[in-house]
Amino acid sequence: MSRIKRGWALTKKSWGLLRDNPVLLRFPLYGGAATIVCAMIVVGPGIYLIEDDQAVFGGALAVIGFYLLALIGTYFSVGLAAAADMIFHGREASVGDGLAVARTRLSQIAGWAAVSTTIGLALSALENQGAIGQIVGRLLAVGWSLITFLAVPVIALEGAGPFETLKRSSSLFKSRWGAQVTGNIAIGGAVFLFGVLPSALLIFAGFLIWASASFAGALLLVLGVIGLAISMLVSSALSNIFGVALYRYALDNEAVGGFTAEELESAVRTKDGRNAPPTATPGTI
Repeated sequence: MSRIKRGWALTKKSWGLLRDNPVLLRFPLYGGAATIVCAMIVVGPGIYLIEDDQAVFGGALAVIGFYLLALIGTYFSVGLAAAADMIFHGREASVGDGLAVARTRLSQIAGWAAVSTTIGLALSALENQGAIGQIVGRLLAVGWSLITFLAVPVIALEGAGPFETLKRSSSLFKSRWGAQVTGNIAIGGAVFLFGVLPSALLIFAGFLIWASASFAGALLLVLGVIGLAISMLVSSALSNIFGVALYRYALDNEAVGGFTAEELESAVRTKDGRNAPPTATPGTI
C-alpha cells in the first residue's frame, strides 16, 4: 500500500503541474487529431484491403500506417516532455517551444518509431498464436512498456538514437523500477476512476435508452465519448510529466516541478526493495 500512496502523491503533483500549465494538454490533443487523420487515410484502407483478400498490398499499407501512428505519437510526446522540462526549470514553454525540440530529434524519433512498431507488431502476432501465445505476448508487452517508460524523456532531453534510448531507459528501469510501476498504476487508476469509468457508464446508459429516448441517448453517448477522449488526453499528459520528473531525479538527483527530494527518493526503489541512495547513478542497482 505504501507504494500506491507514493505513486498517488506523484500523480497529484503531476496533475497540479498540468492544471497550472494547461498548454501541455495541447500536445496529446494535436497528436490525437493527427493520429485520427492518419488512421483514416492509411491504416483504415490497409485493413480494408486485407479484408478484401489483398493481403500483400493491404498489409504493407497497414504496416506503413502503424509506423506513421507511432511516429506521430512519439513526436508529440517528445515535444510535451521537452516543454515540461522547461517548465520544471522555471521557463515559459509553448507548444512551439516543445515541438521545436521535437523537430531537432526527428531522426531519433523516426528510429524509435520503427523499433516500437516492429516490437508492437511482433507482440501482436504472438498474441494471436493461441492461449499460450496470448499470455506470453501480454507479459512481454508489460515488460516492454516498463523498460521503455523513460524512452521519451531520453529522446527529448538527450537526443539518443533508438538503440541507445532502449539501453538508457532499460538501465534506468533496472535500478528504479518501483517508482515507475507505482506511478503508472496511480495515474492509470486515477484516470480510470474519475474519467474512463464515468464516461463508459454514460456511453452504456446512452445505448440502453437509445430506443425509447433517442435524443437523450445520443446526448449521453456524445458526452461519454468526449469524456473518454479527455481522459485519454489527461492520462497521456500526466504520464509524460511523471516520466520527465522521474528521469530528472534518476539522472541528476534533481527534484523538479514541485516534487520534493523526499517524495521522489521514497518513490524510487532498487530491485532489492531498498530506497536508492541520493548519489545513485543511472544504470546502477
